Amino acid sequence: MNKILTSVLLAITASSVILAPGVNATTYGRRNPTDVILPDWAGKWNCNLDGRQAVLELNLADTRVCKNGVCTTTAGTRIAGRVSDNGGAWVSIEQRAFAAGDPQSSRRDHILPLRYKNTDNWLLIMHTMNRNIASGYTSWNGIPFGLQCRKS
Repeated sequence: MNKILTSVLLAITASSVILAPGVNATTYGRRNPTDVILPDWAGKWNCNLDGRQAVLELNLADTRVCKNGVCTTTAGTRIAGRVSDNGGAWVSIEQRAFAAGDPQSSRRDHILPLRYKNTDNWLLIMHTMNRNIASGYTSWNGIPFGLQCRKS
């Protein structure tokens, strides 16, 4: 029964995904109209990165955890993608854990901390009344620079 229910839920949230053994499905839901859920971040974002044009492409990604030789994958539990700064080469970017310097809030659903090139921290805050706009900062050598994005 659980496998059937999981398959049905996954079909509803992402009809093109097929469950494989050892893969868990994630479901999403809003408690109130201003809630931001992980799929809201997925898509192409046209950004102004400190005055330069940039394109940010974000997707739902899987999380894989291995313990004692047994690995489990949970589908759609984090954000990963790529960014092109001013028409340059695409560079990988992925969701990171919240850090001590990130904004403190009892509600972080609309805040997306990102890691660029495994060193620089970025942070986007989705505008809850318009989920097609996000603002935040990038950092280079520890110095923050403004970032504004609009989902296309």
